[in-house]
Amino acid sequence: MKAIFLTLFFLLTVSFSLFAQTKEEVVTLLHEIDDQRTRFNNRIIYISDEFNFGIPGGTNWLIKWEGRHTVIGRVVFTMVYVVDVDAREMLFRQSFPGGPDAFPQYFESLPGRTFANSQIGDFNGEGFDMILSFEVSGMGSFFSIDGFDPQTGRIEAVIDPFDFSFDERDERPPVRFVTYRGMQGFIFRFFDPPQVAGGPTWTPDPPDPRAGRWFFYTWDAQQRMFVEVGEVDEAFIEGDWHPGENPAVEPIQEQNDITANQLGADTIEETVPITTAEQPLSISQSGAATSPLLTWMWIVIASGVIGGVVLVVKRKKR
Repeated sequence: MKAIFLTLFFLLTVSFSLFAQTKEEVVTLLHEIDDQRTRFNNRIIYISDEFNFGIPGGTNWLIKWEGRHTVIGRVVFTMVYVVDVDAREMLFRQSFPGGPDAFPQYFESLPGRTFANSQIGDFNGEGFDMILSFEVSGMGSFFSIDGFDPQTGRIEAVIDPFDFSFDERDERPPVRFVTYRGMQGFIFRFFDPPQVAGGPTWTPDPPDPRAGRWFFYTWDAQQRMFVEVGEVDEAFIEGDWHPGENPAVEPIQEQNDITANQLGADTIEETVPITTAEQPLSISQSGAATSPLLTWMWIVIASGVIGGVVLVVKRKKR
């Protein structure tokens, strides 16, 4: 009997050490092995495990780094990680595509949650989070959506952001998620970006026929892109759609052609720092990672416990 309990205790200890990882462990590991720390002397000021982009290998962490101080303030940028604490490896690392602080009034009407100047949510109804951003540059203001592509093993744009220019002077959001003609997706209002050569008030002659008009886009699972359906007729808008909140839509885990171990070196890249407001380090919540393998381990252990108890009871009866 004592031998059985010692064996079960050993299995419980080993399974926990192999699969559990806390936020504190992840922060400590990255401060030791990530060149953001070892080479550039940056430090982590925020870590969150609230989102699931579908990246294999464990918990999908969003980590905010603080970089050097400049004349316009300190540099802060965000990256997406999957790490193996026990093997001391980074299985996935990529720049977070969100831009500088802008258009907070737009996020209030959009599904998902705001993080690092972007909106994160299940925007295609497949059960995984995507990143929705509003970018500002010298060429104008652009709308973008990015999501993890299991075929390439990277976070990729699922619309072409340079095709989606909007009027940043308009307080109304240029995008809205709706059900249209029985299809779910989003409508977008186009705008002609300012032309540098002609000055900020210059408009094309003739103007872009799409400017000021709404067009509908829906998700194409084969192309893994949002595709244009056509110009919107308001009479056929059936109401707002809240992707990720529809109980009829079950998460779909696609077959990955790229395994977690193959992601490593291919996904490491330098970031282009962005400036955001100061934010303290937050590692207060539990960050224990879960996986199907861990779940089966617990089932096997529980079965062993039950079997051991039954065996002992039978022996006592004899």
